[in-house]
Amino acid sequence: MTTLAIEKGPDYYRKVYGLPVAIIATLLIWFMDTPTSLSLEGHRALALFAGIFVLYLTEAIPLPITSLAVVPFAVLMGIVNPKIALEGFSSTSVYLIVGAFILAAAMVKSKLADRVTYLIMSKIGTSTTRITLGIMLANIVLAFLVPSSTARTAIMLPICMSILKDFGKEGRSNFAVNLLLTLAFTNATISAGILTATVPNPVTIDFIVKAGGSAISYADWFMYGFPPALLMTLITWVVIQKMYKSEQSHIPGGQTFVKEKLVELGKLTGNEIRSILIFSLVVVLWIFGKQLHVNTTIACLFGAILLCLPQIGFLTWDDVNKGIAWKIIFIAGGGISLGIIMMKTGAAKWIAQSIFDSLGFATLPLVIVLVLLMLILQYMHLLFVGTTAMATAFLPIIIGIAQVMNISPAILALPAGMIIGGYPLLMFYNTLPNILVYGTDKLMVSDFPKVGFVVCTIAVIVYSLCATTYWKWLGLFS
Repeated sequence: MTTLAIEKGPDYYRKVYGLPVAIIATLLIWFMDTPTSLSLEGHRALALFAGIFVLYLTEAIPLPITSLAVVPFAVLMGIVNPKIALEGFSSTSVYLIVGAFILAAAMVKSKLADRVTYLIMSKIGTSTTRITLGIMLANIVLAFLVPSSTARTAIMLPICMSILKDFGKEGRSNFAVNLLLTLAFTNATISAGILTATVPNPVTIDFIVKAGGSAISYADWFMYGFPPALLMTLITWVVIQKMYKSEQSHIPGGQTFVKEKLVELGKLTGNEIRSILIFSLVVVLWIFGKQLHVNTTIACLFGAILLCLPQIGFLTWDDVNKGIAWKIIFIAGGGISLGIIMMKTGAAKWIAQSIFDSLGFATLPLVIVLVLLMLILQYMHLLFVGTTAMATAFLPIIIGIAQVMNISPAILALPAGMIIGGYPLLMFYNTLPNILVYGTDKLMVSDFPKVGFVVCTIAVIVYSLCATTYWKWLGLFS
């Protein structure tokens, strides 16, 4: 009976019916009359988009394969030529992601990430409240050092499990839920404020540039995104503390545990020193990129190469190969290609015009439009596994709305990208970090929306206030 229930569960139906539904959706749009305001290529692009969208939602076939499928089908369906179909794979954001993964591999291999975490915990203290605060602070610091939310969670999760073991309780407890949700959720929220911390951020910039907007540097993204992301990270921590108050105030031997881990690590190794120096160089190039005329992606790749050079770095090709999540590269590349196709054929703008007219956006102030879009995107997380696919599906439409409103694409796309990348908190399946902490068997499915709905709603308010005040003062709306 149990086996049958598993076989006939939601995953079973998604896998079995996802592909047929995708094909039907594609054919239905393909055989419809072409709207007068849309080109034939745009109509065909809508058909392709419908099928890929269904496959993204259902994961009937692996997401990397779905994204790769964009290229041949875009050509075979007569939408674009091969050069345009492959544009996503040559975009700067894809290579920024590659460089970021290599930097992350260095942080893991050198154990610099572990050292940073334990140093923070040794300074912050080991009461249960301070431990969760330490995990949050470690997430903030590691977001600059390890440009992958999944990698950061993989680094921190064993530490959290060791802490829970010292806590002395098996199974579920308020402290366990508190600690693990703090790990996953503050990891996500701080990512919205740092360009390299999560994939949707560089993808957002890529779409803005492709739509004719100005390139946004690492420092620009930090200036706009880090203050609200930091505020939301602190708010998220407070909300979790209120909802899951720990059963006791201190962990027996907690300070001893942290000290033992630091003793095990010993003095700074040569590899750690190399990591610090090279990463510091990259950060300097990111911060002063405009003045030095160095692109964010070029700075990242330069640092990645230094880490692999004999006598200078310490990474081997095997380290690099293991560190790069190639499936993310394929998802991002194919997804960006789909977005480029949607924009170049006019399909994205046509969808945006339809949404614009049906929701009456023409009569609404810009800030209200922004709030409505953020609300819609926030709760669309319920439908998506992973933020990269969501970003590549929705950002071309968001930019299309900006074009219809005759405003800079960055005005809508920047906050949209931050909401997509920073707030996949509603369900356990939204991201790999969520899945990893849920897989500890110390959380229930209901724990995610219980905290997630509160945090996501507050985020819409915070980012809306930023749009009407802070971002306006910085000139985003000028």
